[in-house]
Amino acid sequence: MPVAEPKFPQDDHAGRRSADRGATGWIARLPNLLTGFRVLVIPLMIGLLLWDGQASNQAAACLFIVAGITDVLDGLIARRYGSGTQLGIFFDLVGDKLVVAALVITMVELGWIPGWIAFGFIARELFVMGMRAYAGAQGVTVSAGQLGKMKMMWQYIGLTALIWDRVPLTWALVMFALVMTVASGLYYLVSVTRELRGRPAPDVPDPV
Repeated sequence: MPVAEPKFPQDDHAGRRSADRGATGWIARLPNLLTGFRVLVIPLMIGLLLWDGQASNQAAACLFIVAGITDVLDGLIARRYGSGTQLGIFFDLVGDKLVVAALVITMVELGWIPGWIAFGFIARELFVMGMRAYAGAQGVTVSAGQLGKMKMMWQYIGLTALIWDRVPLTWALVMFALVMTVASGLYYLVSVTRELRGRPAPDVPDPV
């Protein structure tokens, strides 16, 4: 009669550790997958907007809301499980800006907003990305803080409302989102300038 192998407590611990590593590995990839989803739905949102029908516009608005939810979730998951990576943070930042830039450029093409509003949204993002890269090269990391998070929230609110329906209240929301966008950019400029004050100027590279 075969005798069952004895099962020791450490075997249970090893099994649990293996399962935990598998779960953690899956969760570690989830923030990047959510960021990838936001980028992949950009062409679909643009196509729905260019169709320019009520149903297609509202479908694009729903996709934009889902993109906003994934933006919140990937940050929460990365912080909760410590699964954030430098590359993941970079793609998260770029993905958010690609979504907003694609939508406002499409809205200009459709005649929904004037070009200067789109310029305000896009210029702020390019400016902050440049400042972030410059500060990082000097060994300085400055968070956009609560104002940056509020900016992103109001961008999603204002642009979603504009996609859904273009009524006077919608324009007020878009303009407020633009004000928050510019204000957060100025706040970031002041914060970076304060952190870099007193540091020697680096060598300026030749123009590319």
